[in-house]
Amino acid sequence: MAHSAVAEMKSVARTLRKEREGILNWWKRGSTNSFLEGLNFVVQSARSIARGFRSIAYFRTMIFLRLGRLDFTAQRQLACATH
Repeated sequence: MAHSAVAEMKSVARTLRKEREGILNWWKRGSTNSFLEGLNFVVQSARSIARGFRSIAYFRTMIFLRLGRLDFTAQRQLACATH
């Protein structure tokens, strides 16, 4: 493919050569980096919401809250019941 006259085939050959190790790891172990990509998405979304956070500690807390998927519905119901 690398010696093909078709530019798209050359591009595919370059991509396969560049990603060879990751492709072989998937076939050997069935492992991908999708879990890490998912974590990165959650952190980046917290970062986009975090515009104006004054401290790194607060930002870190927000990341932990988002990654923990905590359910605060019971706490909201309790707060509403007291008023």
